[in-house]
This record gives sequence, structure tokens and C-alpha cells, in this order.
Amino acid sequence: MLDFLSIDIGTILFTLINTLILFLGLKHFLFKPVNAVLEQRQQAVDQSLQAAEDAKNSAESTKAEYEEKLAAAKEESAEMLRKATRQAQRRADEIVAEAKADAAAVMQQNTEELEREKRRAAKELRNEVSALAVMVAEKVMDREINPDDHARLIDAFIDGVEDAQ
Repeated sequence: MLDFLSIDIGTILFTLINTLILFLGLKHFLFKPVNAVLEQRQQAVDQSLQAAEDAKNSAESTKAEYEEKLAAAKEESAEMLRKATRQAQRRADEIVAEAKADAAAVMQQNTEELEREKRRAAKELRNEVSALAVMVAEKVMDREINPDDHARLIDAFIDGVEDAQ
């Protein structure tokens, strides 16, 4: 009855050797390739994570550059707009000043033309009055003039000339 409970050193040794061979075989044929595959996958994951981190850093630096450029472009466009506004205002002021100067020149020309016309009209009026005076004198010569009539005619002539001016 105790035979099945007996300890056999040969069986223990055989079991230990089989276990050692099985372990070495599994280690060589199974664990090494599995560990190599796991290590390759770990390296691939690490590389992917590193590439993603690099891409993220690159994207952030590019974003910062673009934001700086955008801010600079906005400032530049605002400055250009201010400059164009100042230039337009100066040009508008120049145009208004030119228009005022032109208007003043036209007014001066019109005033001078009016004065010339006034002098010409006065001259024509004097000529007409002189012609009328000569006609009156011719008619008066046809009749005899006394000194009172003569003085009255001269006074009337002078008043007519002064009124014409």
C-alpha cells in the first residue's frame, strides 16, 4: 500500500530534468521570440509617441510663429490705414485750400472785370453826354443864349455827368 507513496529518486530526477529541458526549450523557442516581439512593439510605440511629441512641439512653435506674424500683419495694416487716412486728410486739406485759392482768384478777377466794365460804362456815358452836350450846344447856338441860360446849361451838364458816375 505504500508503494504508490514511495519516493523514487530516479523519477524525481527524471521529472526535474524534464522540467529543466522543458523550461530551457520554452525559454529558447517561446520566451525569446515573444520578448523580442514585445520589445519591437515597445520600441515602435516609443517611436510613435516621440514622433507625436515632436510633431506637437513643431505644431505649437509653428502656431506661435503664425500668431506673431498675424499680430505683426495686423499692426502693419493698422499703421498703413492710419498713414493712408493721414495722407487722405492732407490731400483733402490741400484740395480745399486750392479750391479756396481758386475761388478767391475768380472773385478777384470778377471784381476787376466789374471795375473795368464800370469804367467802360462811365466812359461811354461821358461820351454820350458829351455828344448830347454838343447837340444841345448846336441847337442853342441856333438861338441866342443869355448868361443865365448859359450857366444853367453848364450846371445841368455837370450834374448829369456826376450822376452818370
